[in-house]
Amino acid sequence: MIFGGVFLHFYPNACVLYLVLLITILSGTIAILTRIAKNRFQRDVMSLLENCYARAYIDELTKLLGKKRGKRFESMYASLSALGYDVLGDYDSLYASCMNIKVKSYMFFYHRRMFTYYLHSKELAEAIAEQEALKTLAASTKNKAVLAQINNFIDECEYALKFNRGDLEGVEEYYTKMLNQEGDIPLISRVSYACALGKVLIAKGRKEEAKTHFEFVSSRGGDSKFKKSADELLAEW
Repeated sequence: MIFGGVFLHFYPNACVLYLVLLITILSGTIAILTRIAKNRFQRDVMSLLENCYARAYIDELTKLLGKKRGKRFESMYASLSALGYDVLGDYDSLYASCMNIKVKSYMFFYHRRMFTYYLHSKELAEAIAEQEALKTLAASTKNKAVLAQINNFIDECEYALKFNRGDLEGVEEYYTKMLNQEGDIPLISRVSYACALGKVLIAKGRKEEAKTHFEFVSSRGGDSKFKKSADELLAEW
């Protein structure tokens, strides 16, 4: 601001230029601060979930966002906490979180998590309705990154439904592809895909192949519902 006063003292007709410079500096500062905040969130919060520490993730997320007010903050917190409760297998808390998602831009999280809730509750008509809601959102979404995420959600729902119906056509191939995709994927993703693939292999009568996947999930699954499921299945061997 001192610089601005000196600048305008010598160049009194240059106030527009000064405002442009000030806005540019402020915009750059905001961008830097946003990036720092994002990096801290990834390091201190999201990394916990990615490494299968779902309960610690929810605790840290609550410290960071739980007391923030306003629809956007509340919807963000609800979306992210619903994901954590899904990983834990706490479906009542998942449902309660979803009910607090009020902002339109977070509704694809709502539909994906509610799909899981209804599929777990064996309410297949409602689960299918949530998948259809995702398809409707995809048809009206212009943001390519968001559209890619919605399409991934639709595929996840499709293969979960196929397995639930006992229709195994293409299901093994899908989970194998997701488990072995190129590049780094979070441990929680590998654990969830390995668990799903193991269940598909059991359904196909290939129990010994499935065992390898369940052993991986059991050893690396943290406090996730996938580890619990794997441990229960391994206990039957």
